[in-house]
Amino acid sequence: MTTARRQMFGGILLFSAAVIAMIWANSPLRESYVTLSHIEAIKGITIFLFFLSIGIELRHEITHGSLSKPRQAVVPIFAALGGMFVPVLIYSVVNFGEPSARGWGVPMSTDIAFALGVLAIAGSWLPKQVRTYVMTVAVVDDSLTILMIAIFFTSNFHTLSLASLAGVIVGLLMPAKQKFQSALTPAVAFVILPLFALLSAGVDLSKLASASNASPLIIIGIVLAMLIGKPLGVLGTTWLVTKSKLGTLPAEVTWPRLRRVGLLFGMCFTVAMLMSELSFGDSEGEQSLANVSVLITSAVMALLATAALSLRTKHLHDR
Repeated sequence: MTTARRQMFGGILLFSAAVIAMIWANSPLRESYVTLSHIEAIKGITIFLFFLSIGIELRHEITHGSLSKPRQAVVPIFAALGGMFVPVLIYSVVNFGEPSARGWGVPMSTDIAFALGVLAIAGSWLPKQVRTYVMTVAVVDDSLTILMIAIFFTSNFHTLSLASLAGVIVGLLMPAKQKFQSALTPAVAFVILPLFALLSAGVDLSKLASASNASPLIIIGIVLAMLIGKPLGVLGTTWLVTKSKLGTLPAEVTWPRLRRVGLLFGMCFTVAMLMSELSFGDSEGEQSLANVSVLITSAVMALLATAALSLRTKHLHDR
């Protein structure tokens, strides 16, 4: 099976698992879903193996690929910083002076698994360098979000945060083993990521009944931060860094392509749910409202990104 077909089928499995999780979590069998989804060891193993594969791929790009050139590597790193700062700013402004302002970290981090899943389904025609850019931005902002958790939520440092950070570090440092990577890659695409999505994507919508006293500013802040803040932060910072000559983009990463993949960065799911738990864990209503806002906005961004990436023209393909 070719890489493009493997990524496409893996993406379809990922989103199918997320849909099944939502149906299961809101069915008469919801208690069995809650029991299964609370087995942190399974989540930890799946997220570790996924980030291990990402770390291995990043190591290859750093040593032999587009990230081996410092002026090209610096662009996605700064883009990740901008993609974190702008959503946090938007959410904080919307919720300024309100108790809900503590949820500033919810829309901060792109979900790399779902972003790469959409890219595999709708953007398989794009060159590898574009995928590397998306992956690097998402990995950097995930890693920095974990650092934020360590600084601001020390007492609640989460198993999944440790597992994701450990996976990236091990992947970057472990010796290159082609046979291991060849076995890990399809396992991640067809088993590990769909299993993680199944355990993580189920949001019980009945809990929204307890959100009647929660501030609607949570919804407004999260939606604006994800819909506008994430793409604007990533692409705006990329533009500033390249225009200032601080860094350069690979020739294959053109602005028509970037404008389309920019929508992917507004998909904040896994780490966003974790930040929701850490920020609003003492208020079931606020946490449920934040989770549903993240879920719906991520779905909207996925649809918008899929539509944008599907508008493949000869002009874009040739540039």
